[in-house]
Amino acid sequence: MDISEILSLSVGVIGTAIAIYQAAIIREGSKRKREIQYVLAGINNAALQKQISWQNQITTLPELETPADWEMARSLMRARDDFQEIASLTIALEGTIDVDTSAIQSMMEKSIAITKQNNELQAEGLKNPTLASNNGAAVGTNKSIQPTPAAQAD
Repeated sequence: MDISEILSLSVGVIGTAIAIYQAAIIREGSKRKREIQYVLAGINNAALQKQISWQNQITTLPELETPADWEMARSLMRARDDFQEIASLTIALEGTIDVDTSAIQSMMEKSIAITKQNNELQAEGLKNPTLASNNGAAVGTNKSIQPTPAAQAD
């Protein structure tokens, strides 16, 4: 083997190694992209939940009469708005990672599906005859739990 063949072979081996390395880096980068998207989706979900929580606090406020009441309401509204901004920022950041796929949308769709399944399970649970008798006992309509005439005489 002469020098040109050895150089050609070594360049080929090095080129193949670089191509394998680049493919591994691209695959790992894609996995990292998804991980970052799901972290942002989790932050978005938490921010939306906190926004709802603050809104619930606002709706339960009594009549705003004093300056202190108004200050409390303003601080609650500011907190609600801050969490809305966090949710909006996570959506924007996720869009810079991948405009075609959204982990936030995927998590929301999954959450809706889980909620629907939970509602179906609860509806099925309400059809359970043992629950109906328990509910009847609480109301006093279940005859099997009523005292016997001998017990009533005591």
